[in-house]
Amino acid sequence: MYFIRQVKPNEVSDALTLALEVFMQFEAPDYKPQGVETFRKDIIENAEFIDKCRKGICPIYAAFDDGKMVGIIGMRNKSHINLVFTKSEYHRKGIATSIFEFLLSEVKKNSPQVKEITLNSSPYGKNFYLHLGFVPLSEEQEIDGIRFTPMKYAI
Repeated sequence: MYFIRQVKPNEVSDALTLALEVFMQFEAPDYKPQGVETFRKDIIENAEFIDKCRKGICPIYAAFDDGKMVGIIGMRNKSHINLVFTKSEYHRKGIATSIFEFLLSEVKKNSPQVKEITLNSSPYGKNFYLHLGFVPLSEEQEIDGIRFTPMKYAI
């Protein structure tokens, strides 16, 4: 059984380390070197974003297995998902789906004015998001080496 909750300020670094580890394993092979650098610079090493995560402005939700963080979903602006990563040995076990369901309940409870959640899906994650009920808003794009498909989920 997995325990899901918002990460604490002192756990943000662990969450971003998990994100980078999984990104390098599953996402980076589909990206140009510029895309990998953009991910590192704009997310993992972005002091402003990290500070907002620690303050709960950009919440990160995580699943824990016996106290060990095994998957995360991070948000910007409480309506845009910008991080979804699960350790490889926990893939296809419902972890990310469970975190998303928890996140969705938090959004409904704490931000009832939010009527949709958006994200920019990587090529690797697109089928997962379609399975959750996200719909593409356009074809795949590439900006600063990052390949993505804009998607939204109606609450």
